[in-house]
Amino acid sequence: MAFPARIGFLGQGWSPDPGGIETHTRALAAGLLEAGASVSALAFGGRPARERVGGVEVTRVVRPPATTLEDLDGTRAGEASLLEWLRRSRPDLVHVHHLSGWGTRALELLHAHGVPFAVTLHDDWLACPRGQRWHVEHRLCSEAEPEECARCLQRSHPGLGATALGLAERMARASDALGRALVVATPSESLRDAHLRSGLVVPVEVHPLGIESTALAEAVRALRLPRASDDALRLGYLGSVQPSKGVVELAEAVLASGREDLVLEVHGPRGAYHGDRSAAARLEELAASDGRIRLHPPFDRAALPTVLAALDLVAVPSLWEEGFGLVAREARAAGLPVLATRRGGLAELAHDPGVTGLDADRPETWASVLAGLRRGSVPPPPPALSEGAMVTAWIERLQAALEPRRTGHEAA
Repeated sequence: MAFPARIGFLGQGWSPDPGGIETHTRALAAGLLEAGASVSALAFGGRPARERVGGVEVTRVVRPPATTLEDLDGTRAGEASLLEWLRRSRPDLVHVHHLSGWGTRALELLHAHGVPFAVTLHDDWLACPRGQRWHVEHRLCSEAEPEECARCLQRSHPGLGATALGLAERMARASDALGRALVVATPSESLRDAHLRSGLVVPVEVHPLGIESTALAEAVRALRLPRASDDALRLGYLGSVQPSKGVVELAEAVLASGREDLVLEVHGPRGAYHGDRSAAARLEELAASDGRIRLHPPFDRAALPTVLAALDLVAVPSLWEEGFGLVAREARAAGLPVLATRRGGLAELAHDPGVTGLDADRPETWASVLAGLRRGSVPPPPPALSEGAMVTAWIERLQAALEPRRTGHEAA
């Protein structure tokens, strides 16, 4: 059968918003447009707007506040925005990429209106409203346990009125709603297993994200300037400054390494994580006291080759279980060596000789690893799934999932 003519995307943000999900959905939408589909997206923004971004009709609405635990499953304002978008865009299929702000009732609404949908779970938000199973006490939870989750949320978001029973019911509703999806996917085996450990009882498939390795490597090579042998070794961190990301521990390790020729270039936003700005404040303190820690603002996606070309290697020191580790994979595709913790989706890079593993449970040992860093040749990265192959795989998978529905309708 022909692929649906109108595809909708539902999530938190849309390009040019920063973030790995936005990078992925931009590439997936571009591939669908090239395949002849019409693509629309519904996302949040600072103000209501309708705009065309790279051929995609993007509708932005103001994110409704969550004032109770029930609001995490959906609000009347969110449902009204979704209904209006469905009425106007009339998608034949919706691909959901994040439910934060929309809630699982968005899936129930899609089902009630006869709109088939697929869901990609990019992080732990369904199991953990904080999104990363990162406890308010700055530690990783191996799974979402309702009683401990309730205690954590009561401290970080007391207004929600979280209870163990309410959180358990929330996961049960999520399983029921996701059971109506054509496909439920995660980008890594690690994230799939984490959802199953946390009580999700629907089949979950693994669909890795695509990377345009060749184009990225060529762009970085073209921009790279010759470096003097006595020039500083530039270690890059690309992403948000949050307690779960390990960037503070990385910065402290850089200073503890004793190397005057090693600098850390941090590119990314330094906001609050669920009201906690301790990581950003500590990093700013370190940067103010030592010039080896250099802070930069977030960069536009188009500037990625320029940022990578100025670095000698990239670190992804995540203390939480990254759902995929797009930054690490892009850095390797660009020909850079990578330091990464052996946790979550990053652990799946263990077969790459250009990746040096860090022990996420022992950040105090990172200084010794940094002390031994040297500039030199780097093994080429293993072949990566291209964005084109990713789009083809999704089209084929969704066609297969839609076929029984089409056959059933014809029989009726």
